[in-house]
Amino acid sequence: MARPPSNSSVSEPTSQGVGTPPGRQSDIALVEIAKIQSDGEYIKRDLSELRSDMRDLRDRMAKLEVRVDHLPTKSHIVTVTAIALTLIGGLLTIAPKLQSLAGTSVQAAQVNHP
Repeated sequence: MARPPSNSSVSEPTSQGVGTPPGRQSDIALVEIAKIQSDGEYIKRDLSELRSDMRDLRDRMAKLEVRVDHLPTKSHIVTVTAIALTLIGGLLTIAPKLQSLAGTSVQAAQVNHP
């Protein structure tokens, strides 16, 4: 059975005896294991930072949800605007009657001020 080609820089022993001596291979393996362990430590550190960031994000999202819950809804805004427009329209409609009852009509104000 044929072996797949290796991507490492270590040459395999051949039938001619050319290759890395067995003692050297164990040194290379130890170096590679040390690199993998080092990479594992970096991954652990990055994961712990990620967990911390996710906790912070979760807490901030919870606070944001509480703030959003207190905002007025679209129907509330439409209702308040409709009531305000109705009141303003009603006041504009009865404004001349209110002025005549108070005796401060627009025509009387223009006559008194030459």
